[in-house]
Amino acid sequence: MAFLQSSNLRPTALPGRSATSTQPGCIQRGVALQVRAAAASLTEAEEKLNKLIGREDTPLKLGYTMPGEFEPHEACWMGWPGGPDAKYLWREGAKPAEAQYADVARTISQFEPVQMLANPGTPAEEARNAFKFDKNVSVVEIPLNDGWARDWGPSCVARANPQTGKREVAATHWDFDSYGGFRKRAEGFAAQVPDWKKDNAAGRLISEHVGIPIFEVPGFRLEGGSIHTDGQGTLIATEQCLLHWSRNPDLGRSGIEAVLKEYLGLKKVIWLWKGMAGDDAITNGHVDNLAIFIRPGLVALSWTNDENDPQFEISSAAYEALQGTTDAQGKKIEVVKIPCPPPLFRTYKEAEGVAFDHVQKGYNPRVPGERLPASYINHFQANGGAVVPAFGGKATDTDRAAVQALQKAYGRERKVVGVKNSREVLLNAGNVHCITQQFPKAG
Repeated sequence: MAFLQSSNLRPTALPGRSATSTQPGCIQRGVALQVRAAAASLTEAEEKLNKLIGREDTPLKLGYTMPGEFEPHEACWMGWPGGPDAKYLWREGAKPAEAQYADVARTISQFEPVQMLANPGTPAEEARNAFKFDKNVSVVEIPLNDGWARDWGPSCVARANPQTGKREVAATHWDFDSYGGFRKRAEGFAAQVPDWKKDNAAGRLISEHVGIPIFEVPGFRLEGGSIHTDGQGTLIATEQCLLHWSRNPDLGRSGIEAVLKEYLGLKKVIWLWKGMAGDDAITNGHVDNLAIFIRPGLVALSWTNDENDPQFEISSAAYEALQGTTDAQGKKIEVVKIPCPPPLFRTYKEAEGVAFDHVQKGYNPRVPGERLPASYINHFQANGGAVVPAFGGKATDTDRAAVQALQKAYGRERKVVGVKNSREVLLNAGNVHCITQQFPKAG
């Protein structure tokens, strides 16, 4: 099996900064963003790949595929942000973040049940107290480092049972290392959290809690927000993230694509250049801020008409890659442009206590003046609804325009609802989609 080798280049560490794809030594646009291979030789990388895709019990070989997020759900999973790491990750001990998580959960619970995962002890008690009047939100005690359920949660796959024909759900469990933290830490960079063991185990624990089979993908580093599927064998992702030097540089583009196809039951991967402007520092360009499937054949793309905004080039490149290309079923993809907010930046007050205060402990800094990856694409597709962030202030007009554009795209099948004060989670470079994970409906 042929696949790309990584170069020997590596980015230069900057004091108190995180590893981004725009620092010196990184290769961009049209080239696999692989900067430094792992210590593995080509032979070792081939052996690793063959072990992963050569098995006879992978989701693809057993007839599973990853459903579209727009398909029916049993429930939505979330992760309460309070816990031992909270004071290093969120301002004011995560209290403002907890309030936003609660607002999102309550809004989603109007459409489907929400299971809020929370650290045992005080965090779980606080979560239960927050939802004591919300009958459709339940709290499940699972140890967590951080509250990004999209990224450490399982990637569920589904199939029709060969004997009964009923739909059954299983989970693909990736190796989550806090956004490339293993290699970033080895190179002297900060990570989202310096010890991600709880988050890496959380996806497995969720799957065990609901009693579904688990497909393990050992040593393959991936986050759920870096992929999006149409439920019919097509996946979109960015080169910036999946080919980043901190993820799986030993496998290269074709090796990574082979693993995705094997463990998500895919037929085609569509590669976009990079993620939203401002989404470099932590996730390295997750696709869920930029483009998602509304339904098979229709992609919603974050868009700006401001040619002086760096986002214009990013969105234009994604549009060129998507519009008119064919999906796994041979159908041409149509793109609907969703306006993005005007550029938003983290203030000094918002960075207080989490700027450079905890870098020496290994946590990513929240830098004042840094652009935030604000996007309405980063929303949750609930049963009969779409829960969309709203930012207010200078983004009030685009808040309204985005809801209208998304409502037109979804049509009567979903009610599009905005969640006010979505800026708090945005301060940590995520939003509604990042803090949620759907559990597909079985039966």
